[in-house]
Amino acid sequence: MIPLLQTALPPSNLAYLIAAFAVTGAVFVGYVCFIFRRRQETRAEIDRLLDLSEANESAGREIP
Repeated sequence: MIPLLQTALPPSNLAYLIAAFAVTGAVFVGYVCFIFRRRQETRAEIDRLLDLSEANESAGREIP
């Protein structure tokens, strides 16, 4: 038989591709959750500082 007419299928790397997408997706979701939590903590700290500043101003104290 002529070797040029024989076609071999290339090895399937579909499992590795799916695994790479799954890992990438999990890392992305984790990063988004981390950023969301940090944003909430920062917003709470800003609100706390604003309340403290307003309380000091209403009491007539100067903020050092």
